[in-house]
Amino acid sequence: MDLPTETAAVHRLCTERLGAALGPQLAALARPGFDLTPANDARPATGRCRLGGPALLDPGTPWPRCDDLPLVLFAVLDTDELAPWLGDELPCRPGLLNFFYLDTAPSGYDLDDPAICRVVPADPARAVAVTAPQPERGFAAVPLNARPDLTLPGLISSGSFMSLESLIEDFDFTPDPGIEADRLEADALLMFGDFPEDQYYPGPLGVDQAFGWTAEEATHRLLPDPQGEYTRLLRISSNLAEWEFPEGGGLHFLIPTKALRDGDFTQAVAEPDFP
Repeated sequence: MDLPTETAAVHRLCTERLGAALGPQLAALARPGFDLTPANDARPATGRCRLGGPALLDPGTPWPRCDDLPLVLFAVLDTDELAPWLGDELPCRPGLLNFFYLDTAPSGYDLDDPAICRVVPADPARAVAVTAPQPERGFAAVPLNARPDLTLPGLISSGSFMSLESLIEDFDFTPDPGIEADRLEADALLMFGDFPEDQYYPGPLGVDQAFGWTAEEATHRLLPDPQGEYTRLLRISSNLAEWEFPEGGGLHFLIPTKALRDGDFTQAVAEPDFP
């Protein structure tokens, strides 16, 4: 799989289904991402990508806390392994990324406090395994396989189909003149149909995903983000590890795209994907 070939396939599919004006506009939004699944013999671990386990931190890096509460490590991404596919989607080279979150907040705690989330980079050549201050609050390690693909904004929101009209409005698209809205809507929904492998709508890859457009099943402060002000770093669900988010939801880690270009991960934020 190579990015130019996949990009051309997405462009062709969108143009065939949505016309010569609207199709390329949607295809231009394609972002590379990775579908995350537990590693096995057929799908080996991608570098040091995993859920849970100890953090991988530069020597001397303190364990992140929110006030006096130590955060919990949820995942590590080995971005050196992901970078060739991501291209410009990862404009800096942070090495390892450790994703921390406050798993249990006291009653009345402000979940909008940015301190409940930290994304901490580390040099792969220097990083050491660091056990949590309260190991009983940590999770067993689950090595991850990261399968590359291209993604487009999801046409499903809150469990139902989003109208193509909403997609056009959100992204300020200009559809083909003279093409009836009903036909565009039908063609857009057909992109979810039973096509050959290279003929499907390349929306969100799954409920556990690194980079790309992610599945957004609830209303957030920051998502959806049609202007691309944020880059989705990671979405994790309750499916692969020992934790359980409410209502079968998940957790998004995002960063302002400008901060990502600058390598400033102190601006990363977490968005819960549950009521």
